[in-house]
Amino acid sequence: MQKLALTLLLAFMTARLFSQSIDDVKKYAILQKWEDAKTNVDKFLSVEKNTKNAEGWYYKGYIYAELAKLPNYAGTNTRMQAFEAFKKYQELDPKNEMMKENQNGEFFGLYNAYFDDGVAKYNSKNYGDAFTDFKNALMVEGYIKSKNYSYKSFSFPALDTQLTQNTALAAYLNKDSANAAAYYQKLADAKVVGENFTDIYQFLVEYFNAKNDIANRDKYLGIAKELYPKNSNWEDYEWKFAGNDPQKKDNVLAEYPNSYSLYYNYAAELFNELYTSEKKPDDYIAKQNKLDSITLKAIRIDNARPEGNLLMARHLLNEVYDMEDAYSAIKGTKPDDVKKKNDLMTKINSTYDQVGLKYAKAAYDTYNAMTTMKPYEKGNYKVAVNLLLGYWEYKKDAAKVKEFQDKMKSQD
Repeated sequence: MQKLALTLLLAFMTARLFSQSIDDVKKYAILQKWEDAKTNVDKFLSVEKNTKNAEGWYYKGYIYAELAKLPNYAGTNTRMQAFEAFKKYQELDPKNEMMKENQNGEFFGLYNAYFDDGVAKYNSKNYGDAFTDFKNALMVEGYIKSKNYSYKSFSFPALDTQLTQNTALAAYLNKDSANAAAYYQKLADAKVVGENFTDIYQFLVEYFNAKNDIANRDKYLGIAKELYPKNSNWEDYEWKFAGNDPQKKDNVLAEYPNSYSLYYNYAAELFNELYTSEKKPDDYIAKQNKLDSITLKAIRIDNARPEGNLLMARHLLNEVYDMEDAYSAIKGTKPDDVKKKNDLMTKINSTYDQVGLKYAKAAYDTYNAMTTMKPYEKGNYKVAVNLLLGYWEYKKDAAKVKEFQDKMKSQD
């Protein structure tokens, strides 16, 4: 997107005059009396036979383009009328005699004017009018490209990415999502890539998802993944779009087997469903097993991240509570009952050891080594300390209990 330096010369044809009326049009144009020139050219073209006069349309385009620069014509469609008049002239004069000597600079001038006005309105935060001017600049540019015109060796690119992006952005800032999407699509369909274009694909994915247009949503998500394969936003979108469908979630996990955040977030979802809901899910045991495998996968992906270890410790502790409930429910004294209780106690102790000696300890060690912590990390650290305090109380280790009691007090 750029402004062109133009030197326009009014092409006055003197070979023949069509009528006194066109002479008046030329006279007032020479004198730059634009209102009088407008009156005369409008009068001239209001006569049916003159509507076939190419020169009349050229002068209308020239005069209206000048009028559009005046303050009292701001906000009117005068410049667009000039554009249409120039096109009408070329339609009536296939040889383009009045414009070719100036390299069709009249059209480049209209582009410049629309562009300049759009920039000024954008900078003054008048985004609605800026959008209109940028859109019209693109329209004029499109016509110029369709004719393969160039001016002083300058030609517009096949896709004016910067102007198209600014047109979309002006619409977006004017809360006109439909037009923003329409212009962003032009860029996305061309697969423009670069640091400044990532937001285009995010906008389109979110826009079409909100419209429930799954085909377009997935189309632009696919292009985004192709162009920016290392951007983690795409996996987040896919996870969101999977909803509550376990199979879709498993498909996303399979596509991103090394994504710690996906595995951890899924584990957190399962944990909340299992242990924070008022009612246990019907497939409680199956989901516990799923949580177990998903959390272990997250830990394997990045064991340096303490959240996975902490979540595993909390999950196993809930399994301990379940086993303790099962232990208490066995009231009989028969050999089978005694064996069941002994087996359960062995498993309780073994599981609790994993909590205290492995997962909670790993999380605690990581947090304890931090020199600074964010608020959520401080909260997690306190949970890890409390888990270890509970473990050593269970083990009746007075020294360790005292150590972690002191740690708890230091967090208050």
